[in-house]
Amino acid sequence: MKYVTVSIPKAVADKIDLLIEELGYWPSRSSFVREACLEKIRVEMLRLGELREAMASLESPGGDEGELGGADPRR
Repeated sequence: MKYVTVSIPKAVADKIDLLIEELGYWPSRSSFVREACLEKIRVEMLRLGELREAMASLESPGGDEGELGGADPRR
């Protein structure tokens, strides 16, 4: 497995260390950061999927324009 190194502000690392010490859930700073990154990736991938679906519905013929106010409500 290949790894890369990233830098975070010391204040953030200190808060991570505090959580690790107080909660005892994570065995290391690295495991905390890995879990946090995976959670952020999951959330942003869901958001990206929703954005792509919205864009596709706008671009497709017969898309639901009424929700966005583009269609004439009298029709």
